[in-house]
Amino acid sequence: MLNFIRERAQGWIAWVIVGLLIIPFALWGINEYFGNGGKLVAATVNGVEIDQQTFQRAFYDRRSQMQEMLGKQYDARIFDPQLRKRVIDELIEQELLLQNAKEMGYRISDQGIVATLQSIEAFQENGVYSPELARQVLQSQGMSPAAFEQRVRRALLASQLPSGISASEFVSGVELNQLIRLQDQKREAHFLRLPLKRFEDPADASEDAVARYYEDHRDRFMTPEAVKVEYVELKADALGLDETPSDEVLREYYQSHSSQYVVPEERHVRHILIGLPEGAGEAEVAAARKKAEELRQRIEQGESFEALAKAYSQDPGSAEQGGDLGFIGRGMMEPDFEQAAFSLEPGQVSEPVLTSYGFHIIRVDEVRPQQAKPFEAVRDAVLQAYRQEVAERRYYELADKLTNLAYESPDSLEDVAKALDLPLQESPFFSRESGKGIFADPRVVAAAFSDEVLRQGFNSEPIELGENHVVVLRLKAHREAAPRPLEEVADEIRQIILQEKARERARVEAEKWLERLRAGEDRAALAKELGVDWKPTGSIGRRAPGLDPAIANALFRLPRPAEGSASYGMAELQAGDIALIALERVTDGDPDSYDEAKRENLRRQLEELRGNEMSRALVESLKAKAKIHVFIDES
Repeated sequence: MLNFIRERAQGWIAWVIVGLLIIPFALWGINEYFGNGGKLVAATVNGVEIDQQTFQRAFYDRRSQMQEMLGKQYDARIFDPQLRKRVIDELIEQELLLQNAKEMGYRISDQGIVATLQSIEAFQENGVYSPELARQVLQSQGMSPAAFEQRVRRALLASQLPSGISASEFVSGVELNQLIRLQDQKREAHFLRLPLKRFEDPADASEDAVARYYEDHRDRFMTPEAVKVEYVELKADALGLDETPSDEVLREYYQSHSSQYVVPEERHVRHILIGLPEGAGEAEVAAARKKAEELRQRIEQGESFEALAKAYSQDPGSAEQGGDLGFIGRGMMEPDFEQAAFSLEPGQVSEPVLTSYGFHIIRVDEVRPQQAKPFEAVRDAVLQAYRQEVAERRYYELADKLTNLAYESPDSLEDVAKALDLPLQESPFFSRESGKGIFADPRVVAAAFSDEVLRQGFNSEPIELGENHVVVLRLKAHREAAPRPLEEVADEIRQIILQEKARERARVEAEKWLERLRAGEDRAALAKELGVDWKPTGSIGRRAPGLDPAIANALFRLPRPAEGSASYGMAELQAGDIALIALERVTDGDPDSYDEAKRENLRRQLEELRGNEMSRALVESLKAKAKIHVFIDES
């Protein structure tokens, strides 16, 4: 099988703690492409080593995640140094938390490990943990259950103290009231807006000024580095059959895959639902169970199932039809409901069955057994499946050859293309941001600009672009980044100069006008002098939809004005325009307007925020006292 996956092992902290404890488990791409040579150290934490392999695996995965998220906007020159620093910092912090937890005597019970493993969705079938599926998933990712269990144990141990600190935060009623007053505060103001254009002076952008700006900022006016590559692309859906298979061949395929061409068993089901509210207590559950058992006894004593369903079922979709759910197949209902329904004989009534909706009494009225579809009815589907299987089989054969040949002839793709009878294709020039088609794919871009392809001239590793779709590429031509001619960028520079000088002039003038307002000068007179009008904001909150965010942000930073006066401020808007602001009134939020549920929700949010801050403070405290040495180049 082709080993396509490269540099996808996810970061230790993000992958294990986030993946296992916060979001559904995602195990994709664990591999061993990092060699078995001498052990290199990325950092030491109080004498404990973090090896280079661990760092590289975490870094490459984070980079892959960022590339998939940002696409062609990902610039390795900008993001890679930041990611390197972030990854090594996270690995160091994780090691510090582990050491601290061990010193404080924290332990993780086997029951806690089991509960965490059983909660991972990738290990579940129909919502139920499957040890066999877990083993298969881990095996497919090259990891033993013992190794994965150790990762989980370390992740839980490292998170134990921060989680405890977060959970221990408490917010008093006085603090909550103060937050509501601030959070729901309303402000009323007037503002006037002065366009940037009125501050522009054409004399600022003389030819000499443009030339000087160009010389001082050449790096801002570059044609980006670009490459042209030749490549071999392999896609299963392009590998068609040379001839149409006979009916004999198709019938043989049909027989060997007979389970795919059946109408599955279906059951005509009725039910009576005694509902339970979300978060129901023990008393509510017991009462609902008792009610369901009483109804079942009445059915056993001869009362009409349909009549009882109309009278008592709390399923609005089926009650009026006597509880009729129609025919259902496997996978349509919750597991416990399905298990009960498919274990009954026609006419039988189940014991009360508990699901997330409440207690169900189920009756099966009719069973449609599984039936095979005739070959003639599914011939087209059989032909399509047969073609797909042959194409995939051929794809895997060629994919293995492609991998081997690309490695055996690392400095040429011509022989590879000939041996596989595939065209050797050539791309146009593309940069890290300008690629189209497959050359906009961040995985292809990363490979094209990698050291092994760009500097060493080797074939890339196989790049998997999708299911049964792989490409190998090699550098054809390389174009270094170069300054664009002054004539080409002169107009662009002229506009930059005009705007920069205008903004400087606008700030200076705005400060003068603010001083005049704060000194008590009449607002209307100033507006008339400037040739603009004051506009009211109305009573607005912090989000202030419809108002420029820069004005809203500046407005809520101004001090509360004294009665009968105003507070004045300034905001520089995104387009460069200047706004002068007069804050006239502040109305605090009303804590009494919050009901208990809303107050509790806000309290939890504030406690969580404080808990995160305290956890961060813990980590910073541990770092301040630790002996940490970093040996990697973070640039």
